[in-house]
Amino acid sequence: MTLNQLHEFKAYQAELETKIEELRRSREELEASRNKYALLYDFAPVGYFTFDMKGVIQSVNLFGVRLLGVEPEQLINRRFEQYVADEDLFLFGKFLQKVFSGGGKETCRLRLSSDESAPLYVRIEAMVTASGEECLAVLVDITEKKMAESALSESEYNLAKAQSMTHVGSWSFDPVTGNVKASDELLRIMRLTREETTQEAFAGVVHPDDHDLVMEQLRLGTEHGKSYEIEHRLQFSDGSSRWVYTIVEPQVNSAGRVVKLYGTTQDISDRKQAEVELSNKTNELQAIFDSISDGITVYDQDGRVQHHNLTGPQLYPQEIRPGSSCQELFHPETAILPGDCPVERALRGERVETSHVSVRDGQRTQYVDITATPIRDALGERNRALVFFRDVSRKRLQEMHLIQTEKMSSIGVLATGIAHEINNPLTSVAGCAEALLRRFRDEPALKTDCRLDVFPHYLEVIVRESYRCKGIIENLLSFGRKSDGSFAQVEVNVILLEILELLRHQSAYRQIEVVRELHEGLPRVMGDPSGLRQVCMNLLVNAHQAITGKGRVTIQTGLHDGAMIVIKISDTGCGIGQDMIDRIWDPFFTTKEVGKGVGLGLALSYDIVKRHGGEIEVESRLGEGSQFTVTLPVRHE
Repeated sequence: MTLNQLHEFKAYQAELETKIEELRRSREELEASRNKYALLYDFAPVGYFTFDMKGVIQSVNLFGVRLLGVEPEQLINRRFEQYVADEDLFLFGKFLQKVFSGGGKETCRLRLSSDESAPLYVRIEAMVTASGEECLAVLVDITEKKMAESALSESEYNLAKAQSMTHVGSWSFDPVTGNVKASDELLRIMRLTREETTQEAFAGVVHPDDHDLVMEQLRLGTEHGKSYEIEHRLQFSDGSSRWVYTIVEPQVNSAGRVVKLYGTTQDISDRKQAEVELSNKTNELQAIFDSISDGITVYDQDGRVQHHNLTGPQLYPQEIRPGSSCQELFHPETAILPGDCPVERALRGERVETSHVSVRDGQRTQYVDITATPIRDALGERNRALVFFRDVSRKRLQEMHLIQTEKMSSIGVLATGIAHEINNPLTSVAGCAEALLRRFRDEPALKTDCRLDVFPHYLEVIVRESYRCKGIIENLLSFGRKSDGSFAQVEVNVILLEILELLRHQSAYRQIEVVRELHEGLPRVMGDPSGLRQVCMNLLVNAHQAITGKGRVTIQTGLHDGAMIVIKISDTGCGIGQDMIDRIWDPFFTTKEVGKGVGLGLALSYDIVKRHGGEIEVESRLGEGSQFTVTLPVRHE
């Protein structure tokens, strides 16, 4: 071998070694690439299968093995349809035929048979190979998606049913594109078809009288992102109308711009009709409620006023108001419901009948009969209380007046009997004294007897005082005479003088100066003589009793405008405080000490004067005395 040949051989050898090294590196790279793709093939999140024309599995990756849940050696050369659910076997067969006959990529969704309770769904995408003998298939687990779709479909079905049952439709509006999406129930409410789902069609159904309001609310929601609720009417082509209630919520992006409005619209026509009927029925019942003359109040389970008629607040303006508690009326001293509270007892299921007496500054004492009845809850858990208030103040006053009248009648009968019994002996005493005086005048010899010097004077005193006693008894008989309720002509001055004559002999009143300013020729009044005597007696006795020690009582009569007789009786006594002056007309109210009055005189006097069509008033200052003024209408011929 020559040197040149040797150099050529070495060069060829070096070149050959380089190529071998390159082949070795290429082989390593190929091996690495094969391993890489084999790894991707086996652990890809999808199943890779190779099927022949009969659907026999030729190859499968690890994910496909795990997907079917069997060992690899059990899958190769087995038909894939063995792992398909029975209901999808026909579908898989048709799919396989289409793959091999069409030559393109085909897709289908199947349910696989599984021993587990949870179903398994896959999507298969397959394409035939170049040889036409096999196809490559990719299986993707779509179980979660399938279940989500199923749940969504069920939810949509339930939502549609719920909307149909509640007559509520849903919609969305894109303010940029103007697109409207509406549920089937909304289209039914609007009486529109799916093709009429447009903004113009929806606006055209709105009642003309409500159109501007509805569009203005929609504009505010679109421009300012304001949520709103609105009730309005729909009007249809046949002239009929319906009421709907809509709630709108805007969707706002990060820039604060409204991108969509979501709304729900409910058909409330039946509710509106029911509200009208209920309102009419409520007005009817309220009218009946208010026409009852008794006060009626309904207290809720917490003892607070829930409803009341017009009479209730007239009886108790402060205590009977919506939301006010029974505490304000029945137990202001304690916040809790005591056991004797009629409302509390009614809430416990009892029926209560009781009375309530209220004394207010500046007002007459009020007597009210109360009946509290439970309004039972349908479940028997939360009762309410129905309370009736009946003002019996006039009845009580009449009862007390009747009692006092009977007492006065009894006293009059007793006084009349006593007066008759006394009158007869006084007549005998006066007659005997007069006979002795005549004997003194007829027998001069008796006048010369010094032992009888004072006898004529004594006899004159006996006669004078006897006749004075007879006059007092006559006045007492006249005052105590029982009234038959009939009216007669009455001279007021005569009545006053008769009563003054009676009081003049009371030892307790002898220090009191009586000033008479009686109008001469005063017209008569038409009235009950006994009742007017009682009024004058009560006022004069009160005037005398108001004075301790020395004082003055002034009696004035006069004529006012020719139509009213005025009687004024004033005293310089203790007077009446302003905090009590409005209560003196109340029965049984008295400022006198215990045992000196029962508080019926002025109450009876007030009632008698009112029955005569007159008025009685009082002016008084504490420590300065009082003046009572009685006005009575003049008798008309």
